Formats: sequence, C-alpha cells, structure tokens
Amino acid sequence: MIRLGINGLGRIGRCILRLALMNKNIKVEHINDINPNINNIAYLIKYDSTFGVFNKNVIIKNNALEINGSKITYSNIKDINKVDWHKKKINIIVDSSGNKKNLINSPKLKKYLDHIVFTNQPEKKYINKTLIFGVNENEFEKKDFLISSSICDATAIAPILKTIDLNFGISSGFLTTLHPWLSYQNLLDGPSRSYTVPGQIIDNFVLGRASINSLLPKNTSAMKATFEVLPSLKGKFLTNSYRVPTSIVSSADITLKLNKNINYEKINKVLKKVNKKILKINKEPLISIDFVKCSNSSVLDLKFLKIMNNYLKFIIWYDNEWGYSSRVIDLINFIDKKSS
Repeated sequence: MIRLGINGLGRIGRCILRLALMNKNIKVEHINDINPNINNIAYLIKYDSTFGVFNKNVIIKNNALEINGSKITYSNIKDINKVDWHKKKINIIVDSSGNKKNLINSPKLKKYLDHIVFTNQPEKKYINKTLIFGVNENEFEKKDFLISSSICDATAIAPILKTIDLNFGISSGFLTTLHPWLSYQNLLDGPSRSYTVPGQIIDNFVLGRASINSLLPKNTSAMKATFEVLPSLKGKFLTNSYRVPTSIVSSADITLKLNKNINYEKINKVLKKVNKKILKINKEPLISIDFVKCSNSSVLDLKFLKIMNNYLKFIIWYDNEWGYSSRVIDLINFIDKKSS
C-alpha cells in the first residue's frame, strides 16, 4: 500500500486526489496547501466546475478531512520541509504546487521519504530523473528521489513521437499546441504573473492579457520537456503555442518529415501497437469538450491524419488535467512496485 502525501491542492492536485482515492493501491494520508480554510478545501474537493460533483462523502472531522470514512490530515504550510510528513509514515509525495521554492528545499526530506514526484518540468539540476509513462519509465532506479512527471503536453506528445521515430525515423518536425487558460492568467488585462515564483511579474506581457476572449500566442515548453525523455529529437523541431479561451482539453497539431515514405496502412499498423491506455484512436467527428475526463495520454484524431510522400500531419487531443494526472498515478504505482 502506497502511503501518499499531496503538496499543493490546485487543479492537478485535486485530480490526483480523486484518482488516488479510486486506486486500491494508494492511501492518501496527508494534504498540504497554502489555503488556510479547510472548509473551502473540502468544498473544492467535492464540487468541481470541470469534472463535476465527486461521488464520495467529503466532511471535516476533528480538523481533518474525511472522505468516505477515510481520514486525511491537512495542513497549510508554505515550506514543504516544515510539514510533518514523517509523522504520517508517508513514503511518496506528489508536489503539485508548482512552487520553485518547494522544489529547491525538498532534498532535505530524503531522510523521511522514498520519493517525491513533481508535476512539472524543473531544471535538470534540481531533479534526479524525468519520467513519462509510456516512454521511459523503465529508466527509473530505486535511488531516484526527486522525480519529474514532466508536463501535460510532453506526456501526450512524447509516446506517439517515440513510436513514429522508432518505426520511420523523424527527420524534422513542426508543433503547435492549443492549451486552455491556467489559473495564474487574468480575467481582465493586468500584470503577467509567474506560476513558479508567486508574486513575481514576468516579461511575457501577452500572458497578462484577458484569457477569456482572445487567442494568446506564446512559445511552448512542450518539446523542451519532450527532449528530456527523447534526446535524439533535440534540434529537429520548430514549435509555437496558443493559450485558448477554454477551460480544459488541449490539442496539438503536429507535422513530421520522416526518413521513410509511408502510407495509411503502415502508420495505422504501427499506431495500433501503442498501449491503448496511452494512445486512443478516434474516428468520430468530435470537438474538444468531448474529451473532458479522458484518461488516455492522448487521442489521435484519425480524420485529420494526412500523408504526402514522407510527410505526416496529424492532430491529437488530451485532457491536460485528468489525462495527465492519470499517468502520474500510473507512475506512482510503477515507482512503488520497482522500489519494493
């Protein structure tokens, strides 16, 4: 049984909590978040504007959360090191706070814990390894304490790129992602706020513009994160991104120049071999909202798959919260199994 702690109960943290509570191998022992109001925390766990009402009984009892009779203690401490994780006998923490200070301070917890999984892509100097389930999880070693589960875009993109590269060879590529707004953006024009360093204003002024009524062009870290697990693709891609005025489900438009000429039969044969938990093939005329709460890493939209000589163009969809969090849970289970 994994004794799990969650640090940071934002959008990703709450998805991970819901998924963990549905997983028989995981016992959530403690949650830490900067929100001091435990009643508000219980409310946010129970009611979600994207994923609906949680079908479990969520109450407060003796200043702790109780979900379907299972007690989860709660604290609101800024510094991850000052939380009493060791008193709860927790062996794995998921840090979904996104706070760079917690990342920097976390090595001090090694004497108490087995592993910490960060739900972002920190600089390489801060972590032992980046692991994307379906790409390189077998590179995990028991000694790896600080682990990045990468970002939602790379989790969706990397498995399919790995499969195509292994079978046909990728010469070069073009990627455009369309990503829903995030909580640090503004409803009305204002300062562009940092996600990783709370209170800091960044120079990307576009991200300070109103998120609900415009497409906001920006650079993307999707391929930079992908290169961490697929270094052979480094230097082969041109990328761009848009923040779009929707609340959930991302998409990626990908064009690849391959080393081999292909046809629909060849590419379909290869894609069918990918783990169906990782990649789903869609043949229906669907739109982004139809993929809400899809647990696959990505969904390839077959009607937009196009081939010209050795060029391959396709579109994938991915629930950037639920799908990504589903792989984090898979990774936690994998790490625990390999560590025992």
